[in-house]
Amino acid sequence: MNMAKTRKIQVTLDETQYEKLAEIAERDGKKLAAVVRESVVQYCLGPESKKAKQEALKALLAESAPPPEEYTDWEREYSEIKSETRSSKPRPRQGH
Repeated sequence: MNMAKTRKIQVTLDETQYEKLAEIAERDGKKLAAVVRESVVQYCLGPESKKAKQEALKALLAESAPPPEEYTDWEREYSEIKSETRSSKPRPRQGH
């Protein structure tokens, strides 16, 4: 975890919440604050990250070409493009 730039917040928990978190921290050999930070990442920030990835995938798929009518035509075109890409890459020098 990047702790270079942090901000402190205060959270009020009822006794039961605090005790359960303290049990988790003790069981896992962590500090209570670490358990809270990990929980925030997992339950709050994790879903936002997943949502952003899903939106990016939707945008990418919206821009993609339609599927080919004939797979063999697509396979031939793909093979041609792949071989052109390979031949245009600089080859490493040998013997140096």
